[in-house]
Amino acid sequence: MSDTTNPHTEEGSMPDASVETLGGLGILESLRDSILAAPRGERDVLWSLAHDPDNLDQLIQAWEEDEEAVDRLIGSIRGIHGFAGRADALRRSIQRSIQDRESRERRTRVEAAQNEVRQVHMLSQTITVPTGVVEQVIMAQLYVPAGYRVDNTGVYRVSAGADGELNESQVAASPIFLAGRTTDILTGESKRQVVWRGASGWCSRVVDRGTLMESRKLVQLAAYEAPVSSVSCSQVIEYLTAFEAENAHRFRATNSVSRMGWLSDGSFVLPDKHFRTDTTVTSTVMTPPPGLEQACTGWTPGGTWEEWHAMVKELDQFPLMMISIYAAAATPVLSLLNIPGFVVDFSGETSGGKTTALRLAASVWGRPSDSYPTAMYSWDSTRVWIERTAGFLHNLPLILDETKRAKYKHTVRDVIYDFCQGQGRGRGSVDGTRHITSWRSILISSGEGSATSFSQDAGTRARVLSLKGKPLGNDEFVGGRVSEDVQMVVAENYGHLGRKIVEYLVANYENRAQIREAYVNLREKYTTLAHGAVARRHASHVAILETTARIAHALGLPQPELDPFEYLIEEMNKAAKDADRPLQALMELTTWASTNQEKFFGRQQSDSYGIRVPSSGWAGVWDGTEDWDIVGFTAATMRKVLQSAGYDVSEVIDRFIERRWLITTPNAKRHTRILKVANAPARCYCISRRAFELCDD
Repeated sequence: MSDTTNPHTEEGSMPDASVETLGGLGILESLRDSILAAPRGERDVLWSLAHDPDNLDQLIQAWEEDEEAVDRLIGSIRGIHGFAGRADALRRSIQRSIQDRESRERRTRVEAAQNEVRQVHMLSQTITVPTGVVEQVIMAQLYVPAGYRVDNTGVYRVSAGADGELNESQVAASPIFLAGRTTDILTGESKRQVVWRGASGWCSRVVDRGTLMESRKLVQLAAYEAPVSSVSCSQVIEYLTAFEAENAHRFRATNSVSRMGWLSDGSFVLPDKHFRTDTTVTSTVMTPPPGLEQACTGWTPGGTWEEWHAMVKELDQFPLMMISIYAAAATPVLSLLNIPGFVVDFSGETSGGKTTALRLAASVWGRPSDSYPTAMYSWDSTRVWIERTAGFLHNLPLILDETKRAKYKHTVRDVIYDFCQGQGRGRGSVDGTRHITSWRSILISSGEGSATSFSQDAGTRARVLSLKGKPLGNDEFVGGRVSEDVQMVVAENYGHLGRKIVEYLVANYENRAQIREAYVNLREKYTTLAHGAVARRHASHVAILETTARIAHALGLPQPELDPFEYLIEEMNKAAKDADRPLQALMELTTWASTNQEKFFGRQQSDSYGIRVPSSGWAGVWDGTEDWDIVGFTAATMRKVLQSAGYDVSEVIDRFIERRWLITTPNAKRHTRILKVANAPARCYCISRRAFELCDD
């Protein structure tokens, strides 16, 4: 560029014009022209004007608006002799200033974003949860933890980007949060209330805290539409952990219990209510074990007491139906008086009203139905499931319909044995030994055959009160009509009498000695009427039923016209014989022998050809005279008859020897004797005449 001199107004100044008027491009043009016009000695002064703060700000602004134009003007200055380095330095200064400003602005944005990330926000400001799921007073106290955002679309993790923008990544596809904490007063386990919105709406569940800390456990909540998966579990756990840390001091602490029934303070817990006299005590929340949550719904009331009451009034001619009510209502009385549980078993022909009796029993506490939710179940269940359910019900009746539906015969035997023991078996787990469940209750069962036929344990069988016959009488027409009426009413009206019983017992908890006295008097009464040791055991069962019946009738249960306990006295003594397993086995043998006398040598049939040999061979030896003293069964016949009736042959033989029903050779190792059958030796079990006559009594 030629070094031409132009006139200027004043030494060391640019043409008269304000910075705002000239702008960045005008400043550069004026500066260029002034330098060109000024003497060499004045150019340094003029150049210094380029670094004036006001001028520099204008240059920076111009650069941002039109970088190419500014750069072109700086290039024109660079062409002036001696200004190449200075022009480059100006360019760098502008660029550096811009970078510095951008850096400051970026830091400001980042800090603002980080501050936003660190903020906590009220949960109720972003989502709305129905009051029935979480109380609004609780929602108003909950905050979303720093680093997260929750709205109706889900849970998001929020972070500050390098340029100060807010980055979000989805943690859960729908909202999920914690709303409270509970402590199981029985096990000490800490639990949390988890709330989420699923496809079917909002859901709230109380789970043990360990479930929220382990992916394999947390993912199980997906079955209930919780927004968790095997992929997202770890992120959800991090979020819930942060949520708990933020709100731990805000959670409302409550007590929980994982089973129904009596608590140590004399209160009683049902799914829908905690019965207690001390209203200052915090109400206890029901938190069923995993897999039994649905069971709770079956034990809540429905319909009206009046409708159910009117139906029961029509059953005053059916003692067994009333007994089913007493048995169901008696379960809380057992623990109140510290009395062991037992079994009430309805057995007899199909279509006799047994299932109806069980539905009536279930209606004392909850919904009697063939499908969940229900208060009655089927023998078509595993032993483990029945044990867990009994532990959960604890002081409520376990009602199992139709023993023939049991997959294995031994299941009935094992369940009855376990139930009468009052506690489950200890089992190991990955985390250690599981909590052993216990109960004190009444098992109400039904089946075509008596439940006692499944067990050979005398002690267990003595705790099974067998009620044989048709609960709705022998008139099939009347019974069918009554059965239909009962089932129709209890399907809609249920769960009222049990709550009346519990309310009375809780209110009279401190006066339970009076209830015990009434029970003891009744037990003594029935003990004097009992025939034999087993019947005397049943006397206590009948006594607890009548004790409960008196309470129930005092609370409004209709009085039956026929006294059910007159029937029970007779059944009690019958059951004593049924409980004698060895005697039953003996009766099986004697009945078979009497029916098949012609198969015994000595009582055989004859024709013109002589002695007629049975097609299946001789069953044994039985003297045909009046002086006979033994009946000899071949070993094969003895085994066949006993095994077909479900008996353990070795066990039966041992009991026969103990009672001296089996005649053996003294000091012999075998329990059989060699007898001649049609002049051929045969090894036989010899039953004494005394034993046979015992079965005729």
